[in-house]
Amino acid sequence: MTQAQLIAHYFSDSDNNIDMEIQPSIDNETIERKKQNRRKWIPLCTYSDKNDVIKKINDDGIWSKTHTNATNERKRTYYRCNQVKLHEKPCPASIHVLYHSENECVTMYKTENDHLHNESRSIEILQEKGLPIPKKQQLSSYLISLRKKYYGASTISLDELEAWCQRNSLIPDDDDKPWVLKYQIEYEDEINEDDDNKK
Repeated sequence: MTQAQLIAHYFSDSDNNIDMEIQPSIDNETIERKKQNRRKWIPLCTYSDKNDVIKKINDDGIWSKTHTNATNERKRTYYRCNQVKLHEKPCPASIHVLYHSENECVTMYKTENDHLHNESRSIEILQEKGLPIPKKQQLSSYLISLRKKYYGASTISLDELEAWCQRNSLIPDDDDKPWVLKYQIEYEDEINEDDDNKK
């Protein structure tokens, strides 16, 4: 008959940064846990209407709703900082909104912890100068126009392709220079004419 062996319990890291440490005792029968790090919430402000709080959260643009705890007395909605990706190490800054059941007031709380993610230095420079921060689409459009200015269009027409093939059809002296062995370009009009002739 085989004997069972006692194996220490496994605790995984959680999203709420609760650190538990296994400290095996001498006889390896009991497991002592490290005290949990609880978040400390500081009240920010109280609003008379819940729509004001939701507008404030949306205007900030950095909070994503994670979960809601509802009881008979109150309801709490928790938000995380969305400046880091969901499955990366979370930013310790977060907020939660407490909806009071006895009146229409809503209180917003934040953690004592500050944001740990790094903002881009170029964005910080814009903020210091009081300039508006561009959106990603604006930056993308600017980079496309800049690339077109320095390197030309990102697309090529069949005429330009044919001219390039003709220029590079001779074998160059330089072994590292590209050249075209053979090429055939069919224009759509020619293909349609060939189909009409076959009928």
